[in-house]
Amino acid sequence: MGYWCTLHLFDEKKFYKEIVPTLKGETGDLTADCQEFLKSHVTGSTLHLSKQELEKLVNETIGNIVSISNSFDKTFKINSEHQKIGDYNDQINFLNKSDIHYDFCKFFEFYIFKTCADFFPHLPLGKGGVMRQFKLSPETLSYSIIGELDDWNPSFHYDGMGITNWLTHEDLQYLYLDKENLKHDDDSLAEDFFLLLEVAHTNQLGFITGVDMRENILELLPNNKTVKPEIWTLENSSELIWKR
Repeated sequence: MGYWCTLHLFDEKKFYKEIVPTLKGETGDLTADCQEFLKSHVTGSTLHLSKQELEKLVNETIGNIVSISNSFDKTFKINSEHQKIGDYNDQINFLNKSDIHYDFCKFFEFYIFKTCADFFPHLPLGKGGVMRQFKLSPETLSYSIIGELDDWNPSFHYDGMGITNWLTHEDLQYLYLDKENLKHDDDSLAEDFFLLLEVAHTNQLGFITGVDMRENILELLPNNKTVKPEIWTLENSSELIWKR
């Protein structure tokens, strides 16, 4: 079986300013968000749990999230604990056996799309990433930036499901300035990538990618967090997904 990759708008500034400190337990409170997350994450929901059982589960889950989050560097991409495991394949094999990693990845996916990324509209990339939509020379800046975006970070997906990586607004600006090197064969998917790139550039946003995420959960979260809904009324898109 294959996998399904998608590209979304991402408020990277809010992520680093507000979300990361909350994930690290420095500010805010994850209790309500964790309770909401667990309703769909726990088999059979959490309705069968007593008040004490639910409180214990929430506290344990938050404790694990905060612990893992504090293992990341300032980019929140490099996890010092995961790097001790070995190479990429060793990390994947180890992390795919960890229930704590599974819970973290699923909560991270839920929390990001609840707070600083929009699930809709998104660009379906199918079984490939952004790179395959273009004819890129390895010598170009675009090749380097998109290559990083397409590089799956094992810290955020479990068994090939979850958030795979993101692009900061700064890197997106460089990509925007180098967009003449994003050559393609009149492909509508590539054209809609340019549409998202323009919107992200104008609104000081980044990109975030995911694979086989829990669409049935994410589609219920509030949209229009990154840009106002009226911005899309003037746009003509054939490939962007607006609803399931």
